[in-house]
Amino acid sequence: MQTQTQNFTDLKNSKVVNRIFKNVIGLSIVAFFASCVPGGDNDLEILEAQPDGIALNNRFENNREDAMEEFILDAVAGGMITGSQGTQVTFQPNSFGINGSPVTGNVTVQLIEIYDKASILLNNKSTLGKRVNGDKEALKSAGEFFINAKQGANELELLAPAIVTSRNINPADADFGMALFTAGEDLNDTEDWVEVEEEIQLKEADGTNGVSVTYNFNLGDFGWSNLDRWYSFTGPKTELFIDVPEGYNGDNCAVFLYYDNENTAIARMDTWNETEEMFAEHYGLIPVGLEVHIIMVAEIEGQLHYAMQGTTIVDNHIEVISGLSPISQTALESLINALP
Repeated sequence: MQTQTQNFTDLKNSKVVNRIFKNVIGLSIVAFFASCVPGGDNDLEILEAQPDGIALNNRFENNREDAMEEFILDAVAGGMITGSQGTQVTFQPNSFGINGSPVTGNVTVQLIEIYDKASILLNNKSTLGKRVNGDKEALKSAGEFFINAKQGANELELLAPAIVTSRNINPADADFGMALFTAGEDLNDTEDWVEVEEEIQLKEADGTNGVSVTYNFNLGDFGWSNLDRWYSFTGPKTELFIDVPEGYNGDNCAVFLYYDNENTAIARMDTWNETEEMFAEHYGLIPVGLEVHIIMVAEIEGQLHYAMQGTTIVDNHIEVISGLSPISQTALESLINALP
């Protein structure tokens, strides 16, 4: 028989501990309140504010809307747009269409560019990739993009490839293993990233004389795209579970796993174990000894709440989150981006 060792970093408010006592004291509590309430069968009012999963999802969607920039181009001439963070998208002439036919007149081009870990988390665009066989693994991103075009109320299609050029990066930071991934056409799609066959080119940035380089690729369809590489795991691996406080579950909060010193490798723990009442990751491939941060967010009565704690992964790891604290989104962004 195999003996398993589990890591409990904080037992306060843990479901693992709470479940031990529930059955022991549950009947006594019920009997006590029943004796205090006339008739013994009145409902007890729950006064504690509850996490609101719909409000949290609305926050994510509103963040995407707020991050979106819009540009006007002539559909016949095409042209180039440049985002506030330096992303460039170049459109060929007559490349905007409806049902396969080019449109004329002005079109509105929409762009979201995501380059930092706080934006990845707060836009709920975590770097979780899906292999061809359905397995899910972590990714490291060099930039996530939403690119779309409209003409009035009409959603347009891309009739000819657009050229996407990333913001400038230091040549020392260039990663030749980057590939192109996509994840749905709609702004609020939350699909996992899937690798597509498209060459990524590293080029010297215009006018920098070798000081900066950019990633470049052809975009064949509007929607979400991502410069990524599969995260490389070495050594023994284990499962990871996140034990959250009572009242939280897979429907009313979000838990993310950030890989320390990887800057843009941050996956959402979106598997909820109903039996154990804990969050888990999909693939059981967390390296033992890896340093990570667990970030949990929830919306309670219009206020963002969070928990953030660093840990080193051990075999059969269970990370206990004892409670959440209120915080502004701006302050949380700063905390996340300050992580190692």
